[in-house]
Amino acid sequence: MVQGSCLCGAVRFTAKAMSGIVECHCSMCRKAAGGASGAFFVALRKDVTWQGAEHLTAYRSSAELERAFCSRCGTAMTGANLVEPDDTIILAANALDGNPPGRVIAQEHAASKATWFEGHDEAPSFDGPYPGWEKLRP
Repeated sequence: MVQGSCLCGAVRFTAKAMSGIVECHCSMCRKAAGGASGAFFVALRKDVTWQGAEHLTAYRSSAELERAFCSRCGTAMTGANLVEPDDTIILAANALDGNPPGRVIAQEHAASKATWFEGHDEAPSFDGPYPGWEKLRP
C-alpha cells in the first residue's frame, strides 16, 4: 500500500501496489512536475482510492492524454493518462508520502534531459518513450 498527497493536503490517493518508477525528461513532464524530470508509476485503477478528488483539475496535454493537478496548490497528481482510460493509472511519484518501496527503473526521453541535471544514471535510459509502459504493472 502506498499513499500520496498534494502540497496543501487537499488531494490524497492510496494505491494497493505500485510499479517501478519511470523518470521522464520530456519538456512537458519537466514543466508539469516543476523540476528536472517527472517521476511516475503505474497502479491498477480499481486499486486506487482518492480523497479530495473534487480538487483535481484535468489538463489535456495532447489529443489523447491528460494530467491531473490539485486545483488549490498545483501539485501534479497524475502523469499523462489516456483520455479514454484503461485499467491502469499513471500516478505522480513526486506526490508519494513517506518512503515507498518503488525505485527508478528507467528514464525516458533522455535526449531531452536538462543539461544541468545528473542523477539515476544507473537506470536504463531511452531516447524515446519507455518501451515497457504497456507491460508495467504493480
